[in-house]
Amino acid sequence: MATLTDAEAAARLVDAKVLVELGWMIEAELEVAEVLDERPGDLTALSLFAKIKHIRGELSQAIACWAQLHARSPHNETALMHLGSLLHLAQDPERGAGEFLALGQYQLLRKPRGQLELEEAFALFHERKPAEARARCAELAARYLGKDLQMHKLAVLASAWIAEMTGDLVGAAELLEQLGLQRGYELDLDRLLGLARIYERIGGDDRLRAGVKILRHLDTELDRRGVEKISLHGRLAALYGRLGDPEQAARYRRQYVDGLRRRMHRPTRAEVVTVAARRYLPLSELRTLAPLPSELAADATPRQRALADVLAGRDDAARAVLAAGKEPLDRKYVADLAAVDEAVPLYLAAHEADPGDVRIAGWLLDHHDRTPTPAIAARFARPEAAQAARSQLEHAIQVEPRRPAPWRQLAVLHAITGDSHAAARCRDRAVALADADRARVAPIGRVLAAGVYHFVGKAKGLIHEVWVHREPAAPGKGGNLPVDAILGNLTDEMKLGVRNTFIAVREYARTHFPHRTADLADHSYSYKLPKEDEPSGGLSAGLPSALAFLSVFLQRPVPQTVASSGTVVTEAHDVLSIGRIGDAEYKVKAAFHRNLETLLLPLANRSELEQSLVAPPELAQDLVRYVARFDQALRLVWGDDVFVDAD
Repeated sequence: MATLTDAEAAARLVDAKVLVELGWMIEAELEVAEVLDERPGDLTALSLFAKIKHIRGELSQAIACWAQLHARSPHNETALMHLGSLLHLAQDPERGAGEFLALGQYQLLRKPRGQLELEEAFALFHERKPAEARARCAELAARYLGKDLQMHKLAVLASAWIAEMTGDLVGAAELLEQLGLQRGYELDLDRLLGLARIYERIGGDDRLRAGVKILRHLDTELDRRGVEKISLHGRLAALYGRLGDPEQAARYRRQYVDGLRRRMHRPTRAEVVTVAARRYLPLSELRTLAPLPSELAADATPRQRALADVLAGRDDAARAVLAAGKEPLDRKYVADLAAVDEAVPLYLAAHEADPGDVRIAGWLLDHHDRTPTPAIAARFARPEAAQAARSQLEHAIQVEPRRPAPWRQLAVLHAITGDSHAAARCRDRAVALADADRARVAPIGRVLAAGVYHFVGKAKGLIHEVWVHREPAAPGKGGNLPVDAILGNLTDEMKLGVRNTFIAVREYARTHFPHRTADLADHSYSYKLPKEDEPSGGLSAGLPSALAFLSVFLQRPVPQTVASSGTVVTEAHDVLSIGRIGDAEYKVKAAFHRNLETLLLPLANRSELEQSLVAPPELAQDLVRYVARFDQALRLVWGDDVFVDAD
């Protein structure tokens, strides 16, 4: 029996969203998992869970969540997604064509007859026989008319889509208009969304106004059902812009950007202070957040307004309000605002009032580690306080064993209570984990790459990793990337591109960094693209691959707050250009969804992104940096002095 009310579940998810923004991924995942345990059909929780998995690099689980979201979302253009998957199956006869669909090594499923027939039509399209493909779709539509509503609709939509893909936009519109004259299809979501899309492509004021009418109707209808489809707002903004109505265009653009932030689970200022007003979030952590949109509600509490003042840099105003508060949470924030020498008694008082807060105990133990303080030692020398803190820290270690802070704090606690052996053991673990944590945050040879996953006919941006390693080589055998050292599920084209990039960056490094590459030929190199269960192709991973190779050549770490995408073009031994890529707008969304600080993209993609409906400029302006040459990318990753720094 469920124990979470709707309001409690919603509050948990807002908490988790703020925790994700702070980077507290384990705590956020636990919050979301508890909601999903009781409410497995909660799409918001599932979407936030997918974001957490994306950020943590667990891409298979993220994609599985996205698949569930697509299947269960009440407003997706499901028919077009279905047709897209059939088109893909028809394009790859070895994997998809035939009467049976493989579900596993020893399990086959017979395809429905209608699916086989539509695959035949798409096979004709792939054979460059669009007229025959449309005729086949028309035959299927006539056969299923009055017998199978879904198959009749799919056949008509398939014919219209083939017409659209071959440039017959008017013919595609006529097919969808005629379908709307049949009973049961007048308000069909797939038909209306397809018709609006085609009207947008045809253009002309009459067609554009018709597209606006359709999209506004759908927006109203979905809003009535309590469903938000934010892409409608982006399309309406573009249509009103083309119709010369800047006021309406700006209105829908604001709605689209706000909706996109919600869909990406980026919190507003009001959400952050609401969460911080009911659970302790250290102000030092809150101050690291990027500027947040929206203002507080008119009925915001004094504590919420004080926390908003902190985010705005008005500490004195916040301190006056919080000092008047009587609850332990107010005392914790007052301690956060105090100078270090004043903070110790305030944190001790806060810990006395709420001994269950591991973060307050952790602050006191860390301070005692840096500056031995008799009052702190006396506090944790008390058996009940020591036992409570030990239990809290051991629980924190169980939840997140790779985090160095609780091990370090536990070492201090053991030292205070006289257990020197346990203190040394915990201290050694903390030091080792801190070293590993620094390598994880800025590793050598591991670079984030922006890519696109094509899910049942729909593009989905994601951030994945590129790995490069080196090993000592025998004399005269180093300085190369062997073919069998390019690992992962890569197409032949991509493998060739990786080898070309390696050679180009090797010569570039020897030219620009001779003082750092004297040992380059003493090693052999390997390249790995994770996520082997899906094939990877194309050349857009050229820039992240080049950064990974150079990182290993120079033994210089790459920040994990930066992702990139771009082709590498060798102009000369010392000049590498960064070329245009496809699906740039989806890669911008992926970086925003992944909470990254910077995305490097080719300068050649700038104009299209400035006009994008998928990733509006408001999304890209603080995130994307454009580069035309590899030199520019290096300066953005490692600083302006990268070519003169001798270290």
